[in-house]
Amino acid sequence: MTACSDRGKAMQLYLKGKDAYMKNDLQQAEALFKKAVKEDKSLLNAKLMVAKINYYRKDFEKTLSIAGEIIDKEPNHIGALFWKARTLVIKPGDAAASKKNETEAMLYLQKIIELDSHHLEARNLLALLYEKNKMFKEALYEYHAALAEEESLINSRANLSILYYRLGLKDKAQAEIERAISIAEIAGVNSKNLISIKKEVQQ
Repeated sequence: MTACSDRGKAMQLYLKGKDAYMKNDLQQAEALFKKAVKEDKSLLNAKLMVAKINYYRKDFEKTLSIAGEIIDKEPNHIGALFWKARTLVIKPGDAAASKKNETEAMLYLQKIIELDSHHLEARNLLALLYEKNKMFKEALYEYHAALAEEESLINSRANLSILYYRLGLKDKAQAEIERAISIAEIAGVNSKNLISIKKEVQQ
């Protein structure tokens, strides 16, 4: 069998695994992801899905081990860096162990933001850790940066809504502006302009 056919089969297994994962059939999803990795060891995202499944099963040691294996192969794998950080934060332990884990998690989160400044989950988790460790200036910076990203996302959704409306795709226009308003409400952003757009696309 050729390398191309191995990759093709692995991707098919991966997509089936994603479908099972979305249906919350974690046992079937894990089996499919593991088969995908067996077919193509370079398919690190399939391996990451196995790590995520173990996270939700609260098998944090296995999650950390798998995420670590991915990072060893690809040090800049953002998904593995994030899930390792997230797992370190939530992993039970005494005060000293928790402090050590949080410090390590912050390093991973900082690296993620260096690689992708738009990674909101990493920014928010890092801000929480800064706040917990009384690094208030750093926490404020990350929260402000996250809010700026959210405002940009709101504007993008509003603009997309208007474009859909101009293209005659009224349902999609309404769906996008509703999403924009929801994000604005959560972020505490003024939604007066968004409500005006909503009224326009409903006409």
